[in-house]
Amino acid sequence: MKLDPADVEGRRRVAIAQRVADAHRGLDDASLLAFVSGSTVDGLADERSDVDMSVVFAALPPEEALRVACRRVGGDWFWQAGDLGEGLVVAFHVDGIEVQIGYASEAGLVHDLDEVLVRHNPDTPQHKLAEGVLKAVPLAGAERLAALQARLADFPPALGRAMVAHGLVAPLSWRGAAQLLHRDAALWCRDVQVDACYRLLLVLCGLNRRYFTRFQVKRLHRLAAQLAIAPPDLAGRIERLLAAPAREAFDALHALEGEVIERVALHQPEIDLGPVRQRRAAYRPDAAGSTAQGR
Repeated sequence: MKLDPADVEGRRRVAIAQRVADAHRGLDDASLLAFVSGSTVDGLADERSDVDMSVVFAALPPEEALRVACRRVGGDWFWQAGDLGEGLVVAFHVDGIEVQIGYASEAGLVHDLDEVLVRHNPDTPQHKLAEGVLKAVPLAGAERLAALQARLADFPPALGRAMVAHGLVAPLSWRGAAQLLHRDAALWCRDVQVDACYRLLLVLCGLNRRYFTRFQVKRLHRLAAQLAIAPPDLAGRIERLLAAPAREAFDALHALEGEVIERVALHQPEIDLGPVRQRRAAYRPDAAGSTAQGR
């Protein structure tokens, strides 16, 4: 990995991650796989960024052995979630910077990645894992990481189709949206709009063969800029509609969804858009709520 010499925060975090990975040597060096991901490898780390890394063994050592490894670099766990059976995530500080480690067994990691690569689950946090592994930088076990990245780079077309189909299944009909505008339901309106924006991003990521989960979407503009198949000014339009009054927001959302559907029809013509078009017909931006058609 070649970091920009000016990327002081990124370089500092990579150095810490390497120290943490090295501290785990001696537990099972033959199977040790460690890598760092997140903002550090994107060149976007700042003083608030943590170190997002993973440590993988053929079989996870006892918890106390992992704690001792972290203490070698000065870190006592202050938070943990999960367990050694299904995967453990811990956090501690090194030189004043928070380090988060996801511990996993080789079999567990492969199982989690297969959730998207083999089972084609369109809506799971394992998409974030897949994205993280794909861009990760090795700290130990470089060849094994490269093999995983080669699998992830071959994005399954069936997964893309599943993401598009799942994203187009609206939780609330457009007829319902038109009716909400005439109720004291500002919070509900915004909830529907946020969910719909996430779903449109899921659809577009499916079209662009990119992994996506609504979990921790931190850099919307960066994501949108990476989508070659997308309506213009995607991130800006999402931000503006979520700040607009309910009626204006639904009008803008209806238009944005229409442009996304056009792209689905062009790039995945096998997707049945009939039900989606029928739901859309129940809402007219020029007279929202004046008609009640469709579902």
